[in-house]
Amino acid sequence: MRVLVTGACGFVGKHVLTELASTGYEVIGMDIGTPPAGLSPDHFIPANITDAAFMIQAIANLAPDACIHLAGLAFAGGGNPQTILNINLVGATNVLEAFKLAHSKARILFVSSAHVYGMKTRSTPIKEDDPLNPDTFYSIAKMAADRIFLLYAEQFGLDVMVARPQNHIGPGQSPQFAISSFARQAKAISKGAYPVIKVGNLDNRRDLTDVRDIAKAYRLLLERGQTGKPYNIASGREVRIGDVLDSLCTLAGIRPQIVRDEALYRPLDHNPILDTTRLRQDTGWEPTFPLEQTLTDILANT
Repeated sequence: MRVLVTGACGFVGKHVLTELASTGYEVIGMDIGTPPAGLSPDHFIPANITDAAFMIQAIANLAPDACIHLAGLAFAGGGNPQTILNINLVGATNVLEAFKLAHSKARILFVSSAHVYGMKTRSTPIKEDDPLNPDTFYSIAKMAADRIFLLYAEQFGLDVMVARPQNHIGPGQSPQFAISSFARQAKAISKGAYPVIKVGNLDNRRDLTDVRDIAKAYRLLLERGQTGKPYNIASGREVRIGDVLDSLCTLAGIRPQIVRDEALYRPLDHNPILDTTRLRQDTGWEPTFPLEQTLTDILANT
């Protein structure tokens, strides 16, 4: 089975390539630039998903059996609205339309985000059919693409599913994200750097899933997911960010001074809790990486 992975050079994309290849799939990566390590050039397509004409030709020529669409801007904390919409909405639609025009029977998994539910507290864990309430340009673009992909399943018969993952961390994540930033600073201190770590709001709590468990969930959805369905993905393990920092410092063997950086500080928010019953029932997925192992691997790869 040949699987196209867009966004193959990104943090999650590299782990998805590894997950798929290790379980016997032929993997074709697509991204801007050069192939990621471990992927041969003849299994890589350099492409910009905002180029609709190119995407139509590329999908027609490749004729993949499945696709995991990861390409897009991943940082939810800001950015130019036009760029976010162009890549995360228009680019995603270009990929989907290319499959439609090719009359493809491929299984297509669009990776949306738990951010489509917004950040307001809800009285019970959120199920996939609960109302969406995006509150950033990033989450608005993701929500629109999310709904378009499901619409193509309903109206045009494409074999499409949607994943809505909660926060995920792991080896290779950009230091623009808090946990990776902490790890980079802790690693530097362990090697003799000045013992200060700059932080934002340590009292926020997050459900953190290892990126390798996320990659496994995507594979299982390709294999067992139901067409036209969205799926929440989360560990069910919410943790205070300050406690994660403490664990990283312990693992690194350091006792640094913690300094609040106003540029990083965000007000206390409430990341909604996701109900993952549908994912677990349909695919049998369960998270397997304990948080300490994830943090150990992040430090080792920093």
